[in-house]
Amino acid sequence: MLIGDVRFSAADQYMILLLRLSDKKAPNSVYSDPLSGHFTEHPKVGNIGSDFACHVLISTAPEAGAPNIYTCAIERVTNIHAGLVQRILSKMLNYEYNGNQSFYAYPAPGGGLTRDGHARMERCCPHVDLRGRPSAALIKDINDGHLSGISLIKDEPVLPIAGAPYLKKSKTELKLTIDRGNLPKQLWNSLEHAMRANSDAYGTAKVSYRQPGSTRLITVELDAATGQPLNDKFIESFEVGPIFPPLAQSTNAVVARVASPAATKFLTYRSI
Repeated sequence: MLIGDVRFSAADQYMILLLRLSDKKAPNSVYSDPLSGHFTEHPKVGNIGSDFACHVLISTAPEAGAPNIYTCAIERVTNIHAGLVQRILSKMLNYEYNGNQSFYAYPAPGGGLTRDGHARMERCCPHVDLRGRPSAALIKDINDGHLSGISLIKDEPVLPIAGAPYLKKSKTELKLTIDRGNLPKQLWNSLEHAMRANSDAYGTAKVSYRQPGSTRLITVELDAATGQPLNDKFIESFEVGPIFPPLAQSTNAVVARVASPAATKFLTYRSI
């Protein structure tokens, strides 16, 4: 994976990265003309792979009251998932750490001076942790809907259970009873606080609810420490479009007709 292009906006405090992936294992591209019967396959040879690209928008200003958290939006593209984006962003920090001795240097907590009389310094290499923001729709549905069940889940040592050595224990689920007479109005905020308070012992929470006016049960799993949904469909997102003519599968530069409207919407999702 590589960086194809970078654009900065100092005035609006954000940047756009174009990340590209060349996948040698992807299927060959095929073009055809059904009327003429023309059929052309483009086989990949050597180090050539199918190219994919996605725009990544990152705020260069942290969220208000959260100095280490920056809003980020990733274009949804086949074959490029959030884990890949997280790895390349962390790798960029690692390159800077190894090439710049003053990067993330701070006075040693224990104090002390060097031989030339300067404060003794220590360093650390930061990394990027992408956390999906719960969608506004999810929060509204939980606040306004009917809470059906909630449980806390913790990982267990993988050990066989008694009487069936082929079955192994891996997780424990603690089901909670709901006192409906004491439900708060802002239910999501209360659930988030409760999950975080118990996150040392239980890393995951499972919440089941029904939307207002619906009988369909919806279950969402959340990271207990952060409130992050573990399924992409519950993560905040926005759409840009219509885009015409359609975009190519990849590009070697930021596409303005995608990036510009995306940036306009992106800026409304941060609080700096």
